[in-house]
Amino acid sequence: VYQIKMNTNWKYDDLLKGKLELYVAQCLKRTEIVELMKKEFGNYPWSLSTLTRRFNHFGIRYTDTEVPVESVREAVSTELRGPGRLLGYRAMHKKLRVVHGLKVPRSLVHDVMFLEESQLLKDRRPCQKKKRVKGHFVSNGPNWVHSFDGHDKLMGYQNSTFPLAVYGCIDTASRKILWLKIWTSNSDPKLVGKWYLQHIIETKRISNMVRLDKGTETGDLAAIHCFLRSRCDENLEDPSSVIHYGPSTSNQIERWWKELHERLEKFFKGQLLFLKCGGHYDPSCEQDRMILAYIMIPILQAELNTFKDVIWNCHRIRYQKDQVLPDGVPNHIYTVPEVHDLVECGFDVSDQDIQSLIDESGITPEDADYLDDDFRHLCEQYLPNLELVKPHECQEAYIYLKREIENGSF
Repeated sequence: VYQIKMNTNWKYDDLLKGKLELYVAQCLKRTEIVELMKKEFGNYPWSLSTLTRRFNHFGIRYTDTEVPVESVREAVSTELRGPGRLLGYRAMHKKLRVVHGLKVPRSLVHDVMFLEESQLLKDRRPCQKKKRVKGHFVSNGPNWVHSFDGHDKLMGYQNSTFPLAVYGCIDTASRKILWLKIWTSNSDPKLVGKWYLQHIIETKRISNMVRLDKGTETGDLAAIHCFLRSRCDENLEDPSSVIHYGPSTSNQIERWWKELHERLEKFFKGQLLFLKCGGHYDPSCEQDRMILAYIMIPILQAELNTFKDVIWNCHRIRYQKDQVLPDGVPNHIYTVPEVHDLVECGFDVSDQDIQSLIDESGITPEDADYLDDDFRHLCEQYLPNLELVKPHECQEAYIYLKREIENGSF
């Protein structure tokens, strides 16, 4: 009689435990977690029953009934002081689970939000919003088309009042936001090309096609994609055929910018207008612009990353009548497209091809700086621990730093 030796190494796999805790915090279904585990931890057998046993072994639960209500109120209160006040209770529930580690029922989050700021929930009721007819996007699967665009809502009048420009990329099939960057400008082709190159180096993968608007800032990005697609596909006769140009208004990511503005940027826009209207900030003063960039860009980048990873890419897209693209969680659709009747359409990129691109284009992946070294050093003398500044403290931090620099105590 032969005894089957079971692989019990999973019991000591901290990476596995961390992934399971993350997916539970993101409220993924058990079937979705099993599909992801088969891809990410294929060295272990997976089924719904094995997943349940591993949950029990690691002590992982979807809901923790022992979390004090006061802890939830404190976390909600903290979020409501920042850009979290623009979120609905579903998105707030997601943020509390992932960021604050509070695995509480969604109904409890709703009740606490209603107690703290009842008017915010009333303003978000469907009857308060006007609806418009939506367009339809068709895609074969993840990495079939990546849509790129810049976003200038934070920059103000004529895109010149505040040095806060956003650029990003969305996968049109899964609706997963792949990357977001904020800088003093999003119209420099070298800079946009650098961000695209950084994403390629990180993922070692490119899409079949890209969707761009015909602006000067997309020149290097388009050249990078054409170069790598020609290296990945020897049968591609015309590399330019994989670049699709069109107006931003018909670009899929354009609709997403409204989502970002309504649920995040409006909070910071209020602080920016306070500084300008209060006479603390002069758009024509280069020093004021650099001080604002020093404070706001790192804070906004962190909030953009949180919104992308915690709020958007983990939210569940509901089924809609006549919707061509699948419903589900963007992260899950992107990772296991076959479950949603889609196919993976991207191309692997080798390190050799990336190095050839860098050598021929002169575009390097190293981060640039939006401030000159001397001014950054000056700011760091007065306000060194910028990571301690909370989102709702940006305007106070700006006023303090400007006053200290003008007084010149150093």
